[in-house]
Amino acid sequence: MSSLNYTLMVMGPAYGTQAAYCAYQFAQVLLTDTNHTINNIFFYADGVYNGNSYTDPANDEFDLVSAWQQLAQQHSLKLTVCVAAAQRRGVLQSNLAAHFQLTGLGELSESITTSDRVIQF
Repeated sequence: MSSLNYTLMVMGPAYGTQAAYCAYQFAQVLLTDTNHTINNIFFYADGVYNGNSYTDPANDEFDLVSAWQQLAQQHSLKLTVCVAAAQRRGVLQSNLAAHFQLTGLGELSESITTSDRVIQF
């Protein structure tokens, strides 16, 4: 089977739903157990909360923001956050977690056109 290039669109917050955690698990398995690649992980709507560096989970909870950062560093991934959705939710450049970058919907559009598959979480 040939290698496919994916774009993931994460619309769920880091905590409160399973959407972002499922996206993380999917990305982790895709990158470690297959020969597929991820072109971009785009955080939109409440998904922008995944890029908030002020997130501080309890000691017994999974730190999803840190997990995204480690995955990005390990696999040289683009973690892009919709700037308009982020501003509406108080996620600004000043509290943006490392490895996340603010971008516009044009970044998502370009990523979709250059990917073989797009999956929304």
